[in-house]
Amino acid sequence: MSQSSRPRLCKRYFAARKRYISTTSLRALSLPSPPPSSGFARLTNRALISVRGQDAAHYLQGLTTANIKTFPSASQSGFYSSFLNAQGRVLHDVFIYPSPQSAEFRGEAHEEPSFLIDVDKAHADTLRAHLKRYKLRAKIVLRVIDPGDWDVWGTWDGDEAIVRDAAKPGSEDVGCTDNRAPGMGQRVVTHGGRKPTTISGEETPVEAYDIRRILNGVPQGDFEILSGEALPQESNIDYMGGIDFRKGCYVGQELTIRTHHTGVVRKRILPVQLYSIEDEKAPDTLQYDSQSSLELPGGAQNISRVNKRGRSAGKWLTGVGNIGLALCRLETMTDVRLTDEGSQWSPENEFKMSWQSEGDKERQLKIKAFVPEWHRNRPTVRDMHRQPND
Repeated sequence: MSQSSRPRLCKRYFAARKRYISTTSLRALSLPSPPPSSGFARLTNRALISVRGQDAAHYLQGLTTANIKTFPSASQSGFYSSFLNAQGRVLHDVFIYPSPQSAEFRGEAHEEPSFLIDVDKAHADTLRAHLKRYKLRAKIVLRVIDPGDWDVWGTWDGDEAIVRDAAKPGSEDVGCTDNRAPGMGQRVVTHGGRKPTTISGEETPVEAYDIRRILNGVPQGDFEILSGEALPQESNIDYMGGIDFRKGCYVGQELTIRTHHTGVVRKRILPVQLYSIEDEKAPDTLQYDSQSSLELPGGAQNISRVNKRGRSAGKWLTGVGNIGLALCRLETMTDVRLTDEGSQWSPENEFKMSWQSEGDKERQLKIKAFVPEWHRNRPTVRDMHRQPND
């Protein structure tokens, strides 16, 4: 993709994302097969950071959106969380695992609290620098785990035995149920190149896992949850169980809590399906097509109404084939109603994105957002504060 055809964003933005940008021909030739109903994948796009020391739990408690104190360090069950900047914007979404007290997992036989942070591989060093910034006098040791020492796996098909085995004393695995959305399965960390001790189905590439994740409407990593830009509620981190609204102070808490109690979240990341600008009928269901020949844009793009001007209806983030994730205005692109003031949505409305491809040729695709059922089943702040007789 030529420099002139890329979105006008800063150089640092593209440096972090260039590994995701591919040409039309590469996309058409390398679309992965649909994910199996039961399987597991080595998540090669993830890295691990070790946080060890007597102050480790207290230190992380002041930096993460989850409540570390509700997850005893003696347990091997992990949890989903995120790190914010002082303005309440998401820096990194992560899983945190209290690591076992063993020389095999830590490389050293210290009987101190120890945690493993599962983060986007491309930004592991950035997160380590963020953690080091707030270290001050905390008695902790930070290090990025060498590639190949430990592996992060995703496994699915509702096989809870993986987590039960990982939680047993002396188990070789660390893991947790992936509660970000129903059916996401388990997250497992293994040492020395081993596969998880209990698995089902076939091994798939990480791309197949990502397709399944996109279809479930689960954003992950700094390419989808834009670092330093995205808000945690707009990124569904609250819906995915990554925020404890009752815990004490942490970096970025003020805006997050204020939005939760008084604000309305008008935009959220949703799964979307793309279709040709010539198609007259929008898709009824969200389905991945491994034979799709659609050309996708190489970066974030604004979404607008077809045949109508106005403010942006959303922002395309990433995708593969004919599906992806986009930050959508809920009352514009979906039938979700947030207030009693009415909605701009109509079933007749269609949406598109336009961009310049190679050779400055204008490209257009229609795009339709789908609201996952696990979104619709979440109570709104208005519902939670409504009196029984209202």
